[in-house]
Amino acid sequence: MLNEKQELLFKELKGIKDLSVLDTESFLELPKNSPLVEEYELLHRKFNSEEKKAFSKEQNEVVETVIYRVLEMIDGYGSLPYSVDLIDKEKNESLRMSGELHDGFMSYLYVNEEPEK
Repeated sequence: MLNEKQELLFKELKGIKDLSVLDTESFLELPKNSPLVEEYELLHRKFNSEEKKAFSKEQNEVVETVIYRVLEMIDGYGSLPYSVDLIDKEKNESLRMSGELHDGFMSYLYVNEEPEK
């Protein structure tokens, strides 16, 4: 069960993920605010609408996986030779107290993702 602070964290992380995917979609149409202008222009010329949708889904999965892996690292998995944590500074409590963050994030996404169109 997520506590309030975890839910706020996961909501913010989901917002980052969603914005990153929207940026990718918009860059395929008009890559003016990306350092990869040439690459996006190439993809825009090569991709039809179905391929652009597939690319967007792939980007969503990549961003989701990166967030998941960072949370896994915070939860103590991986090869980092020291422990890290996310602390609620108001209460001086770990956000991990109510369970592992990486699993909580995926559960949050499962409940809060919009159905595919």
